[in-house]
Parts: sequence; structure tokens; C-alpha cells
Amino acid sequence: MKRILVVDDEDMNLMSTKFILSKTGYEVETADSGAKGIELLKESKFDLLLLDVEMPEMNGIETLRIIRSIPAIADIKVSFLTASSSQEHLAEAVHLGAKEFIKKPCMPDELIKTIEKTYEERNDLVMLVVDDEPLNLELLRMTFESSYHVECASSGKEAVAFVKNNIPDIIILDLNMPFMDGNETYETIKKIDGCSNIPVVFLTAYDDEETEIELFRAGAMEFISKPFIPEIMKERIRRLIELTNLRNVLHEEVLRKTNDLVNSNRKIKKLSEQIIQALTSAIDEKDTYTNGHSNRVAAYAKEIAVRMGKSEEEVNDIFYAAMLHDVGKIGIDNVIINKPGKLTAEEYDEIKQHPVKGSTILKQISELPSLPCGARWHHERYDGAGYPDGLKGEDIPEIARIICVADCYDAMSSNRSYRKALPQEVVRSEIENGMGTQFDPDIAAIMLKMIDEDKNYVMREK
Repeated sequence: MKRILVVDDEDMNLMSTKFILSKTGYEVETADSGAKGIELLKESKFDLLLLDVEMPEMNGIETLRIIRSIPAIADIKVSFLTASSSQEHLAEAVHLGAKEFIKKPCMPDELIKTIEKTYEERNDLVMLVVDDEPLNLELLRMTFESSYHVECASSGKEAVAFVKNNIPDIIILDLNMPFMDGNETYETIKKIDGCSNIPVVFLTAYDDEETEIELFRAGAMEFISKPFIPEIMKERIRRLIELTNLRNVLHEEVLRKTNDLVNSNRKIKKLSEQIIQALTSAIDEKDTYTNGHSNRVAAYAKEIAVRMGKSEEEVNDIFYAAMLHDVGKIGIDNVIINKPGKLTAEEYDEIKQHPVKGSTILKQISELPSLPCGARWHHERYDGAGYPDGLKGEDIPEIARIICVADCYDAMSSNRSYRKALPQEVVRSEIENGMGTQFDPDIAAIMLKMIDEDKNYVMREK
């Protein structure tokens, strides 16, 4: 099983990324700072590092710079998580060997696809060297064979034939060759599908301004005069590859941003649904006695919102908030969550912390600002006797008042660790008695109507 280390200072991102990758079959560890990530890398072997760019104290670039300086962990594959990054950061990341840039917030499908691509990536770049002089070919092969898979062609025609079947990552091309010179060879190669942007370095015996201008106009990214010094040439090629990688990364970033603008609503909706469902599943898996609770509460809250005449957008916000109202239970000890008997005073105090924990987690989802409201205040009471803040009446956000009624209905109508589901008439009586004290009377009245329409007590089973 491949092991991935995720380093991000945001708990929500760590949680959702770990859940998605774990469900796909990866073994995932997390760290909330660059320093902790480095320590984990020292302690254990990982196949891939997912590293957030923007972090306090030590950002992702600084973290990777330190990692590359430590021989024992320097060769770790790295992909960056980034909401937005400067060109300077992108350039430095490419220089430090970043494999991919994953846009935050992470779409599950895109995250998995990018990671699979990283694992499948070739270790060696393919370099095609083209020169009609055998001595130059051999010198070029010897110069670059430790860093590249080097292919040689002794003529322009031979080079074109090779490129038609094998697209190289870079071409070193002699300008002065018989029959088909470097310019003609280059123009022919550019017309082959997928070859228009291959970086090309021309070799030339000429060293004058006119030749230089001609080469760059033809599309060359670099030219080197013969005879060349191998070490200088290697450094210039290295920088060219870095520049090409940066150009590709920036090009992809522009395409991504453009695509984001065109499809932002669709992507945000899909992302929100997937993350919310993933977190809901995590909550339900933690509490074995209330499996499905979050989905049922969301369904009741949605129906209440529809009957209140809310807009489609408002209904969706209430539904998502209800799905995640108990997310704070992730931070509560399993022994307490699944205790079959009555809780002690200390255990109950611990349980009462889950609204605050949930609100803290959900504040990080800036696209859905209503989420933390449902999590923090769904245990407030209309008479002010609830928790955690003792809000009263309409000071309690409406979304929380809706979730409160839906939550209590499900708590009473479903089996719990300490009792069986209550009869429908008892559930109805409890909600009616709580109107104006525990519940918003108008919202409770809607739930009573839903109960009265549910003649066979089957709403709880849907």
C-alpha cells in the first residue's frame, strides 16, 4: 500500500483529503505544519508528500527547501496543494522538483487522478540530440546520459522519423547539416501532432547577432555555440527544462483559473456535496448507534425549509448545514460517543463541546458560511436554557432553530444506545410540549404537521 503524507495547517483540508485518499486505498498520515511534516518524513518512509503552499511560520516552499537539504528524505516526490500562488512561488516549487500543483479546495476525482499521474510519472526525461558529426553525438550522449534518456539522430530526416513515433522532452539540434538543416528540421517537427512546444536548443558554429536573432525568431528557446563546454551546457539545459516546466505549470494554472471562472458554480456545488457526504459518512462511522442520523436530520430540515417557503438556495444551505451539524463529534472520544449507559457529568460536559468543535471545523469552508451556524447552535433552546452560548428566541439563527427540531425528532424516533425508538405519539407530545421553550413554535408547528401526515410512522425509515 502506497503511503502519503499530507501537510496542511487547516484541519478541514487535512480531514477531507485523508478521508478521500484512505477510501481510495492509500495509507495516509497528516501533519498541520511544515516542521511536523519534516519530523514524520524522518521517522517513516512515504511515497508522496502533499504539501500546502500557504502555511504560517514555515510555508510549503520553505519546508520543501529544508527537505531537499536532508539526504535521507531529499528524494521524496512532492505535489503542492494551493488555493492561489505567486509566480515566484511556482518558479521556486518547480526548481525544487514539485511534480504537480493541486488546486484547493480539492475535487476528489481531480485529487485521485493527479496522484495517480504522479506515481506513473517517468523518472527520466527523453532527450533527442541531432548532429551529423559522430564525435559531437557521442560527446552529447556522454554529457547527458546520467540525467536523461538520450536518443541520437545523425540527420534531420532521421530526427523527424524518430519524433513521429516518440515525442522527446527536449531536442538539441545542430543548425548546419547537409540535405535538411536545423531550421528545416525544426519547422518539420513543429508540424507533428504534440510537438509544437518541444523546447529546442540549437547548436551552431556561428556566434553573431544576426544568427542569434534568426534562431530565436525561428522559435528556439536557446542556442549554444560550438565547441561547447559540457558543464556549462548541462547547466543551461537544466535551466531551460526548469523554465519549460514553469511555463507549462503557469499555462495549466491559467487554464484552470479560466475553467474555474466558467464552471465555478458547478464545481463548488459538486465539491461541497462530495466533502459534506464524506464528512457525514465519517461522523456516522464514528457513532455506531446513530448511523444515518445526519442524513435523516438533513432530510427533515430540508422538508421544513421547503414548507417555510425558502428559496432553492436557502433550502440547500439548510440541508448541507444539517448534514454536518454533528461534525464536532469527530473530536469526541469514541468511548463516550458509543457508551451504552447513562453518561457521567464529566462525560456529558465533553459531549457538550461538540457544537463548538464542529463550528471551528466548518468555519474553514468559506464558500458555505451558514455551515458553522447549524453546528454551533443546534442545541440552543428557544427559552435560552441551551448550550453552548445560551442564545434565546430569534437570537438563535433560524437555520439552527430548524435543525434543532429536526435533530430532536430523529433522536426520539430512532434507536439509541440507551433506549429503543419512542412511539410516535410520545414524539409528537414532546415536540408539542417544547413549543416556545425548547423549540421555535412556528418551526415546531411545521414538524407537528409532518408527523400528523405520517399516519404509519414511516417518515423515520426513509
